[in-house]
Amino acid sequence: MLVDGSVVMVDNMFKHLAHPDAEHDKERRVLLSADDVDPHDVVHDQTGIALRLQIAGKEVVRPIFFATSIILVVFLPLFSFEGVEAKLFQPMAISIMLAIVSAVFVALIIVPALATYLFRHGIRERESPFLKPLDTLYRRGLRWALRKTKVVVGFALVLLISALAVVPLLGTEFVPELEEGTINLRVTLAPTASLNTTLTVAPKLEAMLLEFPEVIYALSRIGRPEIGGDPEPVNNIEIYIGLKPVSEWTSANNRQALQGLMEQKLEQHPGLLLNFSQPIATRVDELLSGVKAQLAIKLFGPDLAVLAEKGQAIEKVIQGIDGAKDVAMEQIVGEAQLVVRPDRNQLSRYGLAVGDVMTLVSDGLGGRAAGQIINGNERYDIYVRLAEVYRADANAIANLRLQSPTGQWVRLGDVAQISIESGPPQVRRDDVQRRVVIQANVQGRDMGSVVADIRSAIDAQVSLPAGYSVDIGGQFENQQRAQKRLSMVVPLSLALIALLLYFAFKSVGQAMLILVNVPLAVIGGVFSLYLSGQYLSVPSSIGFITLFGVAVLNGVVMVESINQRIADGLSMDDAIFNGATSRLRPVLMTAITSALGLIPMLMSTGVGAEIQKPLATVIVGGLLTATFLTLFVLPTLFSWFSKGKFSELRKV
Repeated sequence: MLVDGSVVMVDNMFKHLAHPDAEHDKERRVLLSADDVDPHDVVHDQTGIALRLQIAGKEVVRPIFFATSIILVVFLPLFSFEGVEAKLFQPMAISIMLAIVSAVFVALIIVPALATYLFRHGIRERESPFLKPLDTLYRRGLRWALRKTKVVVGFALVLLISALAVVPLLGTEFVPELEEGTINLRVTLAPTASLNTTLTVAPKLEAMLLEFPEVIYALSRIGRPEIGGDPEPVNNIEIYIGLKPVSEWTSANNRQALQGLMEQKLEQHPGLLLNFSQPIATRVDELLSGVKAQLAIKLFGPDLAVLAEKGQAIEKVIQGIDGAKDVAMEQIVGEAQLVVRPDRNQLSRYGLAVGDVMTLVSDGLGGRAAGQIINGNERYDIYVRLAEVYRADANAIANLRLQSPTGQWVRLGDVAQISIESGPPQVRRDDVQRRVVIQANVQGRDMGSVVADIRSAIDAQVSLPAGYSVDIGGQFENQQRAQKRLSMVVPLSLALIALLLYFAFKSVGQAMLILVNVPLAVIGGVFSLYLSGQYLSVPSSIGFITLFGVAVLNGVVMVESINQRIADGLSMDDAIFNGATSRLRPVLMTAITSALGLIPMLMSTGVGAEIQKPLATVIVGGLLTATFLTLFVLPTLFSWFSKGKFSELRKV
């Protein structure tokens, strides 16, 4: 895209230098004998080169400027993004827009200045072995297209309708999953598992994972850091698994297959809840929804018991949906808790208060600060509590003694009910409502289809009481937000493009003619996504936005070329044919340079290639239809949209 303006400028200069006007042809005939004159020879013309370069530059300065301005407008919707998509793509938009501003400055100022030095002695045109047959073929095809207008327009409409029919078949997702080269395995034990149990299980799991030849290392993390920024219970093990390059793998061909083999091997330990992801993806998912998975199905309601019951029903439903992987409900029941319920009637008999019972339990079991150890700038509290034998079980706790105000000693078990009960490990809230989350990853299908199936399955199979609701968050929430924002901003951007086109041509018809390029240029992008098996995502949407700019740029240059020939006195048909054929070379050059520039993104297999590939696929595929549109459909439709402009140019 950066060289498009310079390609158009240099091509027009080349045409003026290789095909001089009649006045300069007379000057050369004075210098040379009539037998030696080549009508396209400008080598002996030393006086008119600068003038013709100036005229050539003036002819294309307006279309280049307006086309570039339109490309800048095309990228404005990216600045409406929020959240993760803004962090990913706004730097790209800023870089492209600044580069395009510099490129148009080079095309309009630097290139003409350099041309006066490089073309000082004129040029001699040589026939290109590649362009000449293409030019001959294009002239024949264009003549046929201008005679068969309805056939060409009908064919374009069929392609457009076919592309629109394919769009629902494209899956949708936020961004393609980034392959980081590592695996993050989250293992959750039973809620009652102690730290010692977890420390015993973790090395066994690591050893089993290291048996895979693809694994370089396995590192476990248990619990949470002191700063509390990543709160985790002690029954959770997070294992970071380092992998060799995929080319060296022997057990599986891709990460999903390897994760399946790992899951089968680790199932030897019953009762483990496994969730496979990648380190960066896990952190991003956690920032999006508070859950370390791609999808977070949140059930809101007031009663924890009902949340647990309905959450399990939703979990069972989602497990039967194709494409849903690692489905699990967060643990909200099952943790063993010591419950002390004071008996107020018994307490009143001995003159004791509820606070006396709670103080005994708090100080005896939890401990009380009795001083500090000072070590330089460090301070450590000294806690005093009962020996383990007196707090090991409910019976030992029941035998603890309290002294009443009358001096009587009373067993704790006589004035309170003491038991070990199952309770929630934690109570989570969103928007001041209690909630339970069923997490899931998406594998083998697009996220949009999986979410649609989840919604329909929950509505059909799970009956929720009044006051309970389901919301789906995570990456799907980001995808919906980005699509909603684009649906509002892109039409506004197209309206601004139409306004710029009107200012450029002073014709509503020609502005609409160029805007017809936009939906037709999208055809190739849609089919390229479908044939390559990729989904409609935020990167591919940006690819379509870029296609708008490419289609409009070529259309502006083509229409301006035809208008110039009408102003020179040619008939409508001759102006269309000559103007279109004169733009074959720059149109092909802009398409080829853009496609070649994107080939590294298409062929890339390194980290980050998954995000780049949809964007490049859309643009390269769209360039095919955009080029066909500019070369055939636009000249065919020109006379339909330019009747008023034709009369205006004739008067001038």
